[in-house]
Amino acid sequence: MKSWGNSLAVRIPSEVAKQAKLSEGTNVNFHVSEDGNIVLRPAYPAADDQEGLRALFLSLRGSSKSGIKAHEEEFVEPVGDEII
Repeated sequence: MKSWGNSLAVRIPSEVAKQAKLSEGTNVNFHVSEDGNIVLRPAYPAADDQEGLRALFLSLRGSSKSGIKAHEEEFVEPVGDEII
């Protein structure tokens, strides 16, 4: 820990940042758990941040495995008291 103004700064080793997929400029959020652990995670865009949400969607889509099919509904004959 080092002082940075009135705050403390944490330096994340490059190996840890790479494993966590963090890079320079990545915004992070944190919270303190009930047992005092500090949890860091990438910050997600606000619900009304359309540009940020689109960028997140495109980054997630780009990192998905090829050949994965989208969810498809499977309709079968009713077997109980279902109302169709």
